[in-house]
Amino acid sequence: MSREKLSQPLSIEQLEAGLRALDDVKTNQDDFWEENLDAFRQTLLFAIRQTSDALLAPRISAPWRVELERQLAELVSFMELTDRCLFSCEPAASAPRRSGERLQ
Repeated sequence: MSREKLSQPLSIEQLEAGLRALDDVKTNQDDFWEENLDAFRQTLLFAIRQTSDALLAPRISAPWRVELERQLAELVSFMELTDRCLFSCEPAASAPRRSGERLQ
């Protein structure tokens, strides 16, 4: 699947609106991910950069370091899933569906 124009990272408001749309039973999951997967990927890249930068802070407390490392691992796993969906032409139904849903 060729992607000529990459989307910009989503704002918090756009992410929240997307989560509400995903929770709506009227939303076609395949269409939703077809339309939004590029922007979701760009948002993940932005979040990974921000989290990595935070981990480089010299005075970060141990509890925050543990939490950020956990979050970074989750972000990377979502990025791997997103890349599989984008670049191997898997059906959009394989994409992450809802906030907090565990991926196998």
